[in-house]
Amino acid sequence: MSVAKNGMSKVRKPLALAAAAGVAISMAAFAAPAQAAEQTVDDVTLSWGLNAETGAGAYANGCNFLSAGKAGNSGSSRAWTEDDGFHKGKEGNVSVVVAAADGTLKQQTWASRCDTGDGVTVSASNPAAPKSTNNFLLWENGSGTVDVAAKTASINWTGSFTAVFYGGLTYWSASNPTLDVKSDGTATLKATASGYGADQADASKWSPIEPQEITLANLTGVTVGADGFVKIPEYLGVLAPASVTNQVTTGATWGSFPSDFVEFQGLTGTQAYWFSSGGGADVRKPASELSIELVAEATEPEQPEEPENPEESDSKDLDVEVTVPETEGQPEQPGTFSWAIDGTSANLGTASQNAAGFVANGTLPKITVTDDREVTNGWQVTGKAANFTAGSNSFAASALGWTPAGQGNNGVLLGTTILPGSANGLSASAVMASATGKSSATLNTGIQLLAPADAPAGDYTSVLTITAIQK
Repeated sequence: MSVAKNGMSKVRKPLALAAAAGVAISMAAFAAPAQAAEQTVDDVTLSWGLNAETGAGAYANGCNFLSAGKAGNSGSSRAWTEDDGFHKGKEGNVSVVVAAADGTLKQQTWASRCDTGDGVTVSASNPAAPKSTNNFLLWENGSGTVDVAAKTASINWTGSFTAVFYGGLTYWSASNPTLDVKSDGTATLKATASGYGADQADASKWSPIEPQEITLANLTGVTVGADGFVKIPEYLGVLAPASVTNQVTTGATWGSFPSDFVEFQGLTGTQAYWFSSGGGADVRKPASELSIELVAEATEPEQPEEPENPEESDSKDLDVEVTVPETEGQPEQPGTFSWAIDGTSANLGTASQNAAGFVANGTLPKITVTDDREVTNGWQVTGKAANFTAGSNSFAASALGWTPAGQGNNGVLLGTTILPGSANGLSASAVMASATGKSSATLNTGIQLLAPADAPAGDYTSVLTITAIQK
């Protein structure tokens, strides 16, 4: 693959990926468009489901679920009813949705609050049933500023959501979140939290919690692009606050939500659902993928002024000609950006079944990236998958995840692990690796599949688009 002097090129190469059969993958390379220093943005959408446990089947009162808006006071620790009118699928800028296997988004209702996007009810006790609806929030109409060159952003949303556990025995709300991204790639999502104090060991406990600002999510390695970014917030390997004495720090999914978030949940009675405590729910506690989609606010071009008295004006056209000669001795920018992928296929083989669904593992072909341009802001390699299909059968691309691996020099940063079957999986664009200057890297990314337990037998195929962006 060659790269034009102006840095603009687009090349797609086929690459097969399969769960029990070959699956086509394409990849593209293109230069990121030049950006103004600071842009005003509006119509920004935040997509996030907190974690899979927030939509999981519960051992009492059906399930845990999300609701748009700030729920009223139920008066005691009790299950909600439809007549309460607390549950809302949409209020203002906030919607609660689930994704069907074909990628279609459906707004949750009271009747469907415990169902997946394909209408299957979750259960904590039935091993054949899905364990989580994987519901998530769509928070629209955010506004603020983004500076792509400085790698910073400040965006805020208005509105609230409520997270409900055990059908309403305990619940809490968060309002008016604010996202701040710093130039070093760290970011925080904060909001004002409130709710009602409950105690699993004492059902008579019920008292309002004073509103307080908490950190919903901490993020690292954030690169703000023209369209936003996709990241999994910090959880894996994060220690719970010192006040927590029962965190388990072993296993593949140990970790914790931010300290002030966990401290707040000590008041709601759901603290143990936000850090690894050694229970069966630990696999559903890691933070789900968070997506920010933004649109730059359009600036109306200035219109030429009309003459004061157009009927009295007199104008004539004048042709202007000029010849521009070829430039002599135009220096080329030294150095090049290049990338390559070894091989044209990756096969996950035949999936095996467990209690969660059908699982399979594999590795993408080796990807090499070299950037020795004298003037460079680095690069980024991302991936996004399409739904898996086998004839008329299908399941969502969120079933696919990956574990970025490899090595590089001069500040190459590997992306975050994307858990298969959790939140958006690779159905939303995710970063495999990135760098901020001259560098090279060799990437050996592992891929994982967790297909739904009710997926019909078949040879399924998908398309994973790998994109290399030179900055």
